[in-house]
Amino acid sequence: MKTAFSLDTVNTRYQEPNRNRVESKYYWEELFTLISAGGFDAIEMPYDSGFMGARCAYPFSKVVLDVKFGGVDGFKQDLAGKGISKVAGLQFTPRAAGSVEEYVKGFVFGVKGMIGHAKLLGCDYVIASVSPEIASMGALLDKKDELLDALAAELPALADEAGDIKICLRNEYWGILRGTAMQDFMKKVDSRICYCVDLANLKIAEACPFCFIKEAGNRIGCVTLTDTSFVDEYECYKDNNPQFPAKQATQVFKDLGEGSIDIKGIVALLKEIGFDGWMTVSNRQTRQVSRGILRARYTLNNI
Repeated sequence: MKTAFSLDTVNTRYQEPNRNRVESKYYWEELFTLISAGGFDAIEMPYDSGFMGARCAYPFSKVVLDVKFGGVDGFKQDLAGKGISKVAGLQFTPRAAGSVEEYVKGFVFGVKGMIGHAKLLGCDYVIASVSPEIASMGALLDKKDELLDALAAELPALADEAGDIKICLRNEYWGILRGTAMQDFMKKVDSRICYCVDLANLKIAEACPFCFIKEAGNRIGCVTLTDTSFVDEYECYKDNNPQFPAKQATQVFKDLGEGSIDIKGIVALLKEIGFDGWMTVSNRQTRQVSRGILRARYTLNNI
């Protein structure tokens, strides 16, 4: 198995660092050195074609890489100079829309763009969330079955376009395929489509990560190493902004090793079933990015 560190650890909206720092190129260049110093030579990145490069240096779109880093090749050279040899994968979260047709069109457009960018970067996988937050879906929630059927119909063509790059669908505790519902959906989609197993999101949705991994088996495309101690006592998954629930004064996600998930047992199970893909650390809501990197490395070193 291979390990990477996800840049979604840097929440660009709600946490440290402040906006002026995180929009600066120097912040990301220093972050790459910290990730490398923490023992990671590969990263995963969010993908959003809407990120522009005139001011913002978030490296999440081709436009930013062209403007701020001298293109994809310049970005890869910059990473290599700081000890990072691989962009393992990209991740994409679609936005809510007014109709099934609009949502599916936006999903396909986003995933196609991500695949094209992933090919330039030399990625091994791409991750797509199947749905936005339940609270943002509006009338789409009543058309859930129609929406899922329409998405399933588009996935074979996307798999064709991806070629050797694995398309992985992510489970999230605030989406319409929360917990084990993802498994029912995966039974009716193209067999080339893989799971992205997100540990914390499974546990919060009251799905057993061990059972989920055993059933997913050889369709696991990648694993997101998230940690949590959060118990969704008030069904916060139904509310706006469930990552920061108003009903419970608590931190949903924790740095790897700081929560209650049996990371060591999960890794042992992955080895047992023969998984040899990417495990990517995602310290969402970390109090401090640099400390989160070190905590993750300490946890992995002790497995």
